Amino acid sequence: MLITDRKEIEAVLAFFRKHIGRDLDVTISIFDGLTQFERMRVDEVGEVGAAHYHVHLTSPHSHRRLELDLHHYSFATVSPDQKGVEVGRLLGGNLTLRVTASEIR
Repeated sequence: MLITDRKEIEAVLAFFRKHIGRDLDVTISIFDGLTQFERMRVDEVGEVGAAHYHVHLTSPHSHRRLELDLHHYSFATVSPDQKGVEVGRLLGGNLTLRVTASEIR
């Protein structure tokens, strides 16, 4: 099951576009007992209507790069206060890959 609602994708892209050049707190988890935290900068955001909706994040401290292609995720939501986003992929067997990004507090 993948995202089919264009409004979900457009809202997530708008969130990241709003934060280009800024740092966000990013978490990646597969289940509740394993979560990775890292501060990452939004480098690039794909255009609405493109073949693939890419978001590129980099971590200047660890020299890592994270590329999100929203076509491969099952859900995506922006928080009501517009300060955070969550994208996820249902993996099966009660496992869900979750990537969250939020403004630094």
